Amino acid sequence: MQTVIPNLYFFEFKFKSSKRVSNIKIDGNLDDWLPFYIVPDLMHLRNSVAFANVYFTWDEENIYIGLNVARKRNPVEVDSNRFWRKDCLELWLDMRNDKTKGVYTEHTHQFFFLPKGRKGDHDLATAGEANQPGSSIQEIIYDHKDIQVASVIKMDGYSLEACISRNAISTYDPINYPFIGINYHINDTDGRTQWWSCGTDFPRHRDPSTWGTVELIDKTKL
Repeated sequence: MQTVIPNLYFFEFKFKSSKRVSNIKIDGNLDDWLPFYIVPDLMHLRNSVAFANVYFTWDEENIYIGLNVARKRNPVEVDSNRFWRKDCLELWLDMRNDKTKGVYTEHTHQFFFLPKGRKGDHDLATAGEANQPGSSIQEIIYDHKDIQVASVIKMDGYSLEACISRNAISTYDPINYPFIGINYHINDTDGRTQWWSCGTDFPRHRDPSTWGTVELIDKTKL
């Protein structure tokens, strides 16, 4: 007997994110994050258990993302070229939350965050942006200079945090456009999967209309 929702396409997912009033130190430790920054879990809709907490907040100039992956069996490992094949957080954002076009524009982005660095810098986390047809970039950006990122590798997982500056999301306008399209996917060398708000059964990497929504609430938190 099937006990999970067969098609999440018929649901619209949304969460609210409070504005950050103090700076977050991007060092890989999540001491600056409180539980109310955690993105709501949707894995129970697939009869699955979340293995990570994902955090999200914002201010006028930046978007912040945090990640804590637990209960890993295999060592943390990254693929610096095909980033989606190993441990990695992918994050999709649409600065205008346009669910009518289904294509990339100058407002849409696909970012990726690796808990280990590329080439010789394995002790340093790295972040980049993938190019998609219609997006504002022409090729994949590795080691993105406008994204601060750091991680801490643990025995059974890792924590990671990043700050995406306005330079990387030039049409970011949280005052006039407080609704942003969002989706994330955690790739894991243990073969686990976790996402918000849709998984691989959707063309989420190329269709922004499949993403959920975050409402940026101008109610400051520490």
